[in-house]
Amino acid sequence: MSKNTTYKGYSKLAEKIAKNTHFSCEEVDALLNLHDPTFTGSRMDGNRFRDIMHGIFGMTDEGLMECMYQVFDMDQDGVVGPEEFVVGMSAFLRGTLDEKIDYCFSVYDHNSDGFVSRDEIFHLLKSAVVNLPPGEELEEVVKDMVDMVMRRLDTDHDGRVGFEDYAAAVTAEPLLLEVFGPVLPDNQEKEAFLNTFLDKYGLRSQQI
Repeated sequence: MSKNTTYKGYSKLAEKIAKNTHFSCEEVDALLNLHDPTFTGSRMDGNRFRDIMHGIFGMTDEGLMECMYQVFDMDQDGVVGPEEFVVGMSAFLRGTLDEKIDYCFSVYDHNSDGFVSRDEIFHLLKSAVVNLPPGEELEEVVKDMVDMVMRRLDTDHDGRVGFEDYAAAVTAEPLLLEVFGPVLPDNQEKEAFLNTFLDKYGLRSQQI
């Protein structure tokens, strides 16, 4: 999946990681610098991760960012290592639809049981309600939203949304990808980052 590049000077770690991502070696090096700008070999904690997601991509939902962090932390050791960060960013920024389906469902299924329960959906959607219509009760509005989502996604009518339910619905209608809340970058924020991150974090910036 990696792209060919004639740019030299990238690290051996970048070469290794690039083979399993949608990034070139040069791009991987830039992301490694974003991950560890002090070059001390430190791993990323939740606060640093949220700073990046909020500061660069404008994400604001603390609960969803925590769930995203857990998905990036692939070995579940409590921190996001350099390879985990770049592989996660590959799906986050340039993933195929199938990769985005896997990523998004993993974020929503924060207890990793293979299902998003009605209660989980309620809490996910509750945090997404920003402007409540006058005279409406939040709990009732969210319950109506849950009912609507369940009718669309719970195809086997077992009262929960399994991965197969979700994948089939999103494959048929990709707009449902973030039906439970924003866990991917806004297109404008994504393009702004992709157009500038090599100059900000790449080896080119160190040679100026």
